[in-house]
Amino acid sequence: MYLKKGDNNLALSQQQKEAIRDALLAIDDPYYFNTFKNAQDEDEWMRINEAYIQSDLQRLMPEGFDTRDLDVWRVIRSFLKQYDE
Repeated sequence: MYLKKGDNNLALSQQQKEAIRDALLAIDDPYYFNTFKNAQDEDEWMRINEAYIQSDLQRLMPEGFDTRDLDVWRVIRSFLKQYDE
């Protein structure tokens, strides 16, 4: 997992993004600590595993956050990705 600082220019407030980041920092599951050779491999892994990741991470999100919401998912992806989009 590669948590990045900065504004993702999304509809969520900075406070909401920080709440998502803090929830993701609590992860200790090796499933999320992958390293990839390139952005294409990482994108393919994210695409294949998107539904599982959204479902699994929902349990960690603060109340009121839906991992299937497009804005929330974009923030989660940006924090999890090793390579910039």
